Amino acid sequence: MTAEADHIQIEGQVARLLRPADDGRLVVDREVPLADLAGALAEGHRVDRTPLLPEGTRLYARWRHTAVLVIQEPPRIRRLRWSAKTLKTAGEYAEFSLAFPFVVYLVGFHQTDFEEMRIYFRTAPLTGEGDPLFFSNLWNVQAAESPLARCRACLRGRPEGLERSVGEQAAGLIEYFWTTGFNRDIEDNCFDRARVRDPRIAALEAWEAATRADPLFPLGVPWEPVGLTLGQALDHWRRHGDHGRRIETAADMADVMYRLREVG
Repeated sequence: MTAEADHIQIEGQVARLLRPADDGRLVVDREVPLADLAGALAEGHRVDRTPLLPEGTRLYARWRHTAVLVIQEPPRIRRLRWSAKTLKTAGEYAEFSLAFPFVVYLVGFHQTDFEEMRIYFRTAPLTGEGDPLFFSNLWNVQAAESPLARCRACLRGRPEGLERSVGEQAAGLIEYFWTTGFNRDIEDNCFDRARVRDPRIAALEAWEAATRADPLFPLGVPWEPVGLTLGQALDHWRRHGDHGRRIETAADMADVMYRLREVG
């Protein structure tokens, strides 16, 4: 359907989307309350209810077209697969049992389309937006100095099934991140940046030995501050990610109307 084929008719308290039928006549394709359409255009698309969110979700932040889920996991031991090679020179994976502190995920969406995930560490649970965030020590997470790239998780190709709700997507993406195996695809990664901060995380063998000795030892590691609080990280995401799509054609208006409830 081309933009020229869409017509918007406003009458009284109703807005109608008109499109040509097979015989060329314009017919009503969708009919929505004018107040709802005006509100959607002024403030961005709103949902009637909060979606079902995955376990550990501490905050669901939403602005106009951007949504971010803040998900926290408590300290735990994970069995991870690791290869010293890259995907281009794939080698065998070794497995290690490794302890982690609190892990904080920021999973971002444009409307319901996944955009990116950032991963941070903490030694205590989140209590508010003033809490500081820390670099992780994960290979497939960027340690770049650029704020737009820092702590971004590399998902090595997005998994299937991303047409689901944002909560289901977030849970699936986190599982995908941990289970697909780690490697040296990212040259400037968080593992190499963090390994000098504590001998217990300087190498995988030392990390696994420290895990056997004390599964909670990551709570005592002096992790490097990112330089952002949770609230600042969310504000940064809002400023750089919430680029509302301009309404320039009738087709753009039709896209908004299809996200609203119909009259009657």
